[in-house]
Amino acid sequence: MHSFRRHFLTVRTRSAAAAPRGARRWAEARRRHAGHRGVSDVVATILLLALTVVLFSSIFAFVTSFPSPPAQNTSQFAANLVLTVNQSYVQGIQITHLAGPSIPGASLVYFKSANHPQAPEFQNPVTAATGLGGAATWSLGQVFNYSFPATQQPVLPDNITILVVANDQLVFATVLPGQLISVPPSFVSTAVSPANPVIGGGFTVYASTAGNLNGGSVWVNLANVPGLSGLYAAPQKMTYVVATNQWTFTVPSSLTNTSGTFFAFVNVTGVNGYTATAAVTVPIVTTGGQTGGGPFSVAVVMTPQPPTLPATSSYFAAVVSYTGSSLNLPLTVKFWANQTPGSTPSGKFPFSSTSFAGPSGLTISGPSSVTVYSSNPSTFSAWLFNSTVKVQASATATGVGTRNGTTTFATSNLVQGIVFSTSKSFSHTCTTACPFLNVTVWDNWSTAITFSGTVWANTTTGGSTSYSIASTSVAANSNTQISPPGAHTRWKPTAAGTYNLAVRLVVVAGGVTVGYIYDVFGPITVS
Repeated sequence: MHSFRRHFLTVRTRSAAAAPRGARRWAEARRRHAGHRGVSDVVATILLLALTVVLFSSIFAFVTSFPSPPAQNTSQFAANLVLTVNQSYVQGIQITHLAGPSIPGASLVYFKSANHPQAPEFQNPVTAATGLGGAATWSLGQVFNYSFPATQQPVLPDNITILVVANDQLVFATVLPGQLISVPPSFVSTAVSPANPVIGGGFTVYASTAGNLNGGSVWVNLANVPGLSGLYAAPQKMTYVVATNQWTFTVPSSLTNTSGTFFAFVNVTGVNGYTATAAVTVPIVTTGGQTGGGPFSVAVVMTPQPPTLPATSSYFAAVVSYTGSSLNLPLTVKFWANQTPGSTPSGKFPFSSTSFAGPSGLTISGPSSVTVYSSNPSTFSAWLFNSTVKVQASATATGVGTRNGTTTFATSNLVQGIVFSTSKSFSHTCTTACPFLNVTVWDNWSTAITFSGTVWANTTTGGSTSYSIASTSVAANSNTQISPPGAHTRWKPTAAGTYNLAVRLVVVAGGVTVGYIYDVFGPITVS
């Protein structure tokens, strides 16, 4: 075996050595060809990379040739109005810095009015620092709180534009609608008549409402009163009586069957979906419990409430309920109206109190109720704007006694006015730099008005200077500013000290006195 392998190798080696020269050339050509394939792969890769770079450069050059978008403001703010309790004035404005870089505290904040562009509170901007506690910058998250002076609060309704200007650039602008808020409904009073229905006797449920019902109806649930759960298992729609501004529902006789104190419930849904509910006490008594005298009660209503202006058809009404059994009892009713203005200068303008007698020759028989109108009816004008009116009725039934009833309401803020000085600190020896004394009246009503009155400049030491205001007209939905000392005449204090300005204006529309305006301004330091 071993000798055979040595022989085979020897023969092969010799054969290779003896191979023709052409075969060796062919083998060398194959080796050269293989080397050439390796060089071609590298070149191809380089070419692909070059093509990729060229294509990317072309696309990049194409895209970057597009025009750049305009610079965008990176600052973001949110603003809201702060209203007074009576929803008639703007007490202040809040602006929150939500996003973006800080802006200088010296930036200016402008307020502009759509309805009262000439009002003094809209004439000059304030710095951002004013509402930031004097901060040098307005930073992210900080809230700008600005309160208008008490005598320069913007009157509603109005649309107020807010502009924030920093480094001569407008960084924020918005328009805030300031409208009178729709007041949710509420129940002012509820009652039954007679006040103590007898078993099996009929009675009427009364309810007085306030707020914006916007045509909504009042419903009464009587299912808790024994004898009524069958016929009145579901709430019953009440009837609105314009003359008394009340909702009523009458339960016929022969239905109640148990004595005791029970409760009915009235409910209403207002314009914005707000609801109100009130309980009505229904005391059912036996026949034997009714004496000849019997109790009686008084409920007071105002028609309309609040009154329309001019008040040419407003009157008071007293609903007198008598649960006794006596017949033709003499009845007298008197009314009082006490008006308290919102900001009456102390010692100058006491509240107004007016009395009205009811019609004569009245009688009442029980059990029943009667509605008595003031002077049948009475015209009661001179409602105080921005004031509270309390109406009281006193009814006396001979042999029974006297009962009182009251109702309170606020009048509409259709006309407002302010008195102010153009400076709060000045020298009493001033000549050309003395301040002006101005009065501004806004008519937010659909009717033109006129006003007249007096302005007082009172010192704490007892000195006083007064200026009369002649009748001045104001067109509907506009305002008028006057200077009581005279056109372009500056006010000169009589002596150094602390002054307060006070104004009382009588407002007339259509020949009827429809209200008064009270306002004070100060204190003013005179050196």
